[in-house]
Amino acid sequence: MLNKNIKLVNKITNEKSKRNHGLDLLKIIGMINIINLHINLRMNSLRMNSKDLKFHQVYSLEVFSFWPVDAFGLISGIVNYGKYKFSNIIYLWFIYIFYSIFFSIIPFNKSKINSKELILSFFPLGIKRNWYVNAYIFMYYFLPFITNSIHSINKNLFDKIVLHFFLIYSIYDTMIDTYTRNISFDFIYKGYSSLWLLILYIVGGYLRRFYLQKNCISIFLLTYVISSFITSEYMIYNIRIYNKQLFKIMSYTSPTIIIQALSLIFFFSNLKINNKYLIKAISFIIPLNFSAILIHMRYFFSKIQSSLEVFKFIK
Repeated sequence: MLNKNIKLVNKITNEKSKRNHGLDLLKIIGMINIINLHINLRMNSLRMNSKDLKFHQVYSLEVFSFWPVDAFGLISGIVNYGKYKFSNIIYLWFIYIFYSIFFSIIPFNKSKINSKELILSFFPLGIKRNWYVNAYIFMYYFLPFITNSIHSINKNLFDKIVLHFFLIYSIYDTMIDTYTRNISFDFIYKGYSSLWLLILYIVGGYLRRFYLQKNCISIFLLTYVISSFITSEYMIYNIRIYNKQLFKIMSYTSPTIIIQALSLIFFFSNLKINNKYLIKAISFIIPLNFSAILIHMRYFFSKIQSSLEVFKFIK
């Protein structure tokens, strides 16, 4: 009887540990979108005149690409459901520091960066440019304390917790930040925080336990498009009418951005990828995903991006 139970547990564990290539593909697309967002930011594309012919397209592209941070946080909870390896954080630290130093020493020798930037590359933790990695590393140390809770908490209570997360730290936070004097939860800081990543991780574990395996995937893609369209039109309307960039609805805690991320996660997690060549391509690229994000944020590449003039490309 004991052996049967052990086999059953091992079977369930193996089923849960199967690689979801759909989510891997989403992470690759997310990486491309993050690079696109950062390049647009450094090219000052969002400062273009609202009367410009390309204004609507540029802002719409920005909105439709804003979901990856929330998606990455949710996927962390989904794929790491029931897993925790302390060695992962050591590996993350190693990669993080290696790229920071490597891509500072090379341009320094060619006089592309100053000595201050070179010194900062040896101490990357705490630098604003690296906020996501800093937040993720800090969050990761707390995961062992919440893993058992994600496993054992009953569905009724879990439903209430996740609902409160969404009502208070998304809808309520967005409302008060938009319609008051920039008041919001400092510890959430519009999603640029370890606590927000931790909330996303918990919600990801919740989705993995109860809701991820659904089939009607076409409605999820439609939901993503509608949510993105509402966000972009709201922003463009406010900028053109009031001449203000009301970005409150376009933050990582915004309800519409969360819906973007959730919709794409449900769509891609249920996407059946059977082509062996596509699977090989995904398997080859996905280990490089994190490295690509880190590399393009190095000071050397940031300077190159900042030197570009967006208006040369959009006319």
